[in-house]
Amino acid sequence: MNALIEMIKSKIKIREIKNSDINEVLSRHNTHFGDGRKRTPDQWIWEYNGSYPDLFVFTVIEDNNQIVGTQGMIPIYIYVNGKRYLSGKSEDSLLNSKYRGGTLFQELYEYAMSLCNAKNMQCIWGYTPAVKVWKNKLQFSVYEKVMYESILILNLQNTLSEIFKSKRGMVKKIAMVPLIIFWYLYSLCISSFRFPKKSPRMKFSIEYKLRSINDLDVLYEHLRAKYPELIHIDQDEKYIVWRILKNSNNKYKTYFLYEDNILKAYCYAGIGNKKIASLTDFTFENAEAGTFLLRNLLNDLRNEKISKVSFLGNAKNPLMINTFNLLKRFGFLKIRSSMSFVLKNIAYKDEAILYDIKNWYVGGLWTERL
Repeated sequence: MNALIEMIKSKIKIREIKNSDINEVLSRHNTHFGDGRKRTPDQWIWEYNGSYPDLFVFTVIEDNNQIVGTQGMIPIYIYVNGKRYLSGKSEDSLLNSKYRGGTLFQELYEYAMSLCNAKNMQCIWGYTPAVKVWKNKLQFSVYEKVMYESILILNLQNTLSEIFKSKRGMVKKIAMVPLIIFWYLYSLCISSFRFPKKSPRMKFSIEYKLRSINDLDVLYEHLRAKYPELIHIDQDEKYIVWRILKNSNNKYKTYFLYEDNILKAYCYAGIGNKKIASLTDFTFENAEAGTFLLRNLLNDLRNEKISKVSFLGNAKNPLMINTFNLLKRFGFLKIRSSMSFVLKNIAYKDEAILYDIKNWYVGGLWTERL
C-alpha cells in the first residue's frame, strides 16, 4: 500500500503557476465554488498581479498534466505595532476530492509558505469556514466567533422582492416576511428616536476624493496614537488604485469627511447588482465625525433605492467595537458571520502582538469580494 502511494505521488508535481494554467485553474474554481465566486482571467490577474505583481504566490498540484490542487497568497502591506510589513492573504485553497485524506494539501501549503518566506512576508492570514483543516493540518491559529456583520434594511419593498426572487423554498420565504418587517420597523424607530434631524455642522465637509493620499496616513497615525498595537492595512496610493479605484469585482462610492484640512472619517461603499450596499471600510476618528458621515451616507443610499446595507468587522477589536456601536444607534442589527479568521506567523518577532485578535482591524476591506 505504501509503495502504491509513493508511486502515485512520484507522478505528482507541486510547482508555481504558469500563465498557461490560469484558464484551467479558473475553470476548476468556478465549477467548485459556483456563481457567487466565478471569475474571469482578467479578474484573477487583477487580484494577484494588481498591486505588487512580483510579490504574489500561487502554487498548484499537477497530476498527469491536470491541475488538481491550488493555493494562493495575495501580497498585502499591513501596519503592525506602528511599522509596515508585507503579509499574505491566503486565497483559492482547493484540492480535488480524489486526493484528499493524505498529506498533499499540507505539502502544497508548506511549499507556498516557503515562497512567502522568500518574499519576506511576515505572516499569512485569511478567512475560512473550514476551521479544522487550518487548525489541525496547517497549524494556523483560528479565531472563531469574532467576525460579525451589521445589517440595515433601507427599502422594505425591495428587500421583500429580493427574498421572493431567491432560490429559497416558498415556506422559508413566507416565514421570513414577518421577521424582515419587524426588523425594518425596529431599525426605523431606533434611528428616528436617537437621531432627530439636525442642521448640518459647518465645520465638517464631505468630499468624494482624497485631497491628498497622505490624508489617510495622518488619520491612521492619530488612530495608532489611541491604539498603539493596531494592525491595519497600509492604504498607500498603489493599494487604493488597485483595491478601490480599479477593482474588477465591485464599484465603490467613496466619502471623505474633513474638519478644516484634516481627514476625520471616510467610507468606501460598494454597490452590488441587487441594490445591496456594503460598507467595505467605514473608519472614523471620533463619534461626532462618524455620525455626521454615516447620516449623509445613508441618505445618499436611500435616494439610490438601496435595499439594505451591510458592514463586516472583527467584533473583538476596540476600534471596530466603536463602529458596531455607532451602527447600532442607527438601527443596524449585528449577526455573527459564518467566516472565521485564521493566522500563521512566518517571521514576525513579537508573537504576543501578532496573535492578539483584539489588535486586528479586520473588516470588509480585507476581502476583495466586498
